[in-house]
Amino acid sequence: MALQPLQMPIYHITDVVNLRNVLADGGLYSDAVMAQRNPTVIGYSHIKQRRLSQIRVPCCNNLFVGEFVPFYYCPRSPMLYTINRGNTGRPLGCQATIVHLVSNVGAAVGLGQAWAISDGNAGAFHTSFYANLSALNGLDWAAIRATTWQGKTHEKSAEFLIENFFPWLCIQQIGCHNPSVAQQVIQLIRNQSHQPSVDVQPTWYY
Repeated sequence: MALQPLQMPIYHITDVVNLRNVLADGGLYSDAVMAQRNPTVIGYSHIKQRRLSQIRVPCCNNLFVGEFVPFYYCPRSPMLYTINRGNTGRPLGCQATIVHLVSNVGAAVGLGQAWAISDGNAGAFHTSFYANLSALNGLDWAAIRATTWQGKTHEKSAEFLIENFFPWLCIQQIGCHNPSVAQQVIQLIRNQSHQPSVDVQPTWYY
């Protein structure tokens, strides 16, 4: 890998309309917590339910996947593609309002909470989970870094999971689809003591 494990960037996607609540909460909560609320959901509801009640992470006290905050190891993820295609019930082309919240593995493991590395989509039953950084070496980095990944969707969708909550203070960058959304983000965070960089990143989108 080009980067040291602790420097490896990780990416969480959410709709910009959810950012106000993220700021009010001081960070990102797991789906298990958010299921009690009414956020703007951007993924497949049936897969979210599977993560909440069927797929466990054996290396982390057998917690359900939905009890973790999920991150990908790349922007422009397969999930963003399928959301933008309208496959999850949102309008076709909806990626414009989705932002990438960026941190790194070191910030996550430094929290002292349970964490895990999945070798593929954590919402799939055949995925394996690991609680050691050496597992990063076993990920399919060619797929993760590829711009086309036909036949490798599962591998490209590998995740870093952090138990329950990920603090706003650990978000280092916010990548946006266009200048308008970037301005929305800048306005939302303008009174925050911690202000990640806000960038328009067209190559992170479809």
